[in-house]
Amino acid sequence: LKSSSSRQHMPSSPGPATMALLNGHPTMKAFRSRQIPTEGMLNDIWETPKVMKDLLKALVKDDAAFEPPARTAADAPGTSSRIHLPRLRAPLPASHGLAGKSPLEVMAACCSVGLASAKNRILIVGCGTSYHAALTAEYLIEQLARIPVEVQLASEFKYKQPVLKSGDVLIVVSNSGETTDAVECLNRVKGHKNGKDVLTVAVVNEEDSTLARESDAFLCVMAGEEKGVTSTKAFSSTVLAFFIMAVALGEACGTLPETEIAELLAKAQELPHLLQDVIERCSKPLKRDNTQLLVGECMLWDIGCQNVLANNFIFLGRGFNFPIALEGAMKCKEIAYIHAEGYPAAEMKHGPIALIDRFMPVVVIAPIADPTYEKIKSNIEEVKARSGSVIAITEDSNHELDDLCEYVIRVPETHEYLMPLVMVIPLQLLAYMMGVLRGNEVDNPRGLIKTVSSKIP
Repeated sequence: LKSSSSRQHMPSSPGPATMALLNGHPTMKAFRSRQIPTEGMLNDIWETPKVMKDLLKALVKDDAAFEPPARTAADAPGTSSRIHLPRLRAPLPASHGLAGKSPLEVMAACCSVGLASAKNRILIVGCGTSYHAALTAEYLIEQLARIPVEVQLASEFKYKQPVLKSGDVLIVVSNSGETTDAVECLNRVKGHKNGKDVLTVAVVNEEDSTLARESDAFLCVMAGEEKGVTSTKAFSSTVLAFFIMAVALGEACGTLPETEIAELLAKAQELPHLLQDVIERCSKPLKRDNTQLLVGECMLWDIGCQNVLANNFIFLGRGFNFPIALEGAMKCKEIAYIHAEGYPAAEMKHGPIALIDRFMPVVVIAPIADPTYEKIKSNIEEVKARSGSVIAITEDSNHELDDLCEYVIRVPETHEYLMPLVMVIPLQLLAYMMGVLRGNEVDNPRGLIKTVSSKIP
């Protein structure tokens, strides 16, 4: 285990002397003898690449086979798109206040480009992991389609008196489609005086669910059943579904040129392969029959062993990766039972910096693709100046952080907008491994409810 007085950089592959010392340490032996369950949550994570591939196949038409139809002046924006979202392109029924328009048209009408101020907005609500997916969607939709988006916790929104106008949009995110708080938010909006003129869309993993049935339209993320209670592959598929929706909205709003759409969709098609690469390099040794691992065989396992006795973690990210920092902190709490906080890296100086010392690991999501990368480096230097222990996640080609951090977890490069989907995998696996090392029931963590949230009077 790392000495509390050491601030030296620990290399990714310890030398023979270090390996012999750590492998022979009684505490390390006790940790490394833990039985690793290979089903449940670990299997869910390993299924993520297939889930992404299936979702892309269902929602994005193959480029080679796609031939845009001849367009007329009457065609709505985006009707010739490669993106296949039939439920969002079907006209709303005559009973709806926005009858005749498709959900995609209503959402695109919220675009603020060319207007002094936006007339309408998209409001997204969710709980827990779905809330983090909603925050990622906010960044994506505002960036790609220039539509104002507001994200709120469903558990808070349901008690509010919402200000809604005709043409506003409510998107409710829920893995099960049955989450009590989310359903109550939908009912609250439908019961609003302007409810008939508000578009409601559900983003769910279960087509036969309350939210899917009662919303005006729904988008299924097609993640399938999760064996573990905590959401992993469903989170990833939800974020990808929002990415595809954001590209479709960017096309409909005219904010994305065709060349950029083609580039983004091409990068999305690479995701299954990239995620498979990340999963194998981070956790392949855990899938073998002999599960007792030695130092140097699996970096994430080494990081888990080094930090499993920590009482607190901080997760930092900027921009698109801030919601991923929140998700990493949540997984650390849910599975490892370790207190963790996710923060925008720029906010570290407002409170968290006072808590940093050698006993508090700081996980920093630091892709060089991020426009604020240099500022993230400055955040890391601030942590090191306070004797903090830094675990960074960055691309394969970036070696600028090697001498600043105890560990550098490397992932393949991709587009800035898709980097959250790559970055979240090591965070899920790290929380899983620390949960295993602490002897927790990682596939069924204490206090968590899978389908319907508890309702407290």
